[in-house]
Amino acid sequence: MDDDPVLRSLGEDLARDDPRLAALLEGVDAAPRRSGAPRVLVLVLLTSTLVTVALLVSPTVALGATAMLLATLSPLAVCWLCTVGDRPAR
Repeated sequence: MDDDPVLRSLGEDLARDDPRLAALLEGVDAAPRRSGAPRVLVLVLLTSTLVTVALLVSPTVALGATAMLLATLSPLAVCWLCTVGDRPAR
């Protein structure tokens, strides 16, 4: 810990004003980790729905809709990958 009372006082002020920043500076993870179960559930439901719809419509329509979906989502995927790369390693 800091031996300097001024630094200790500044650290306490920072912890009181912005606990997340203070935890990051100390190297402690302040945010509780959440389970990925809701994401997995949504992904499974969405995938099963899309597969069911794709099997009910003609192959040409399914292929066209998939192509449009991929073309629409690819810029979003690139933006997401760019923001993930900027995060510090844990």
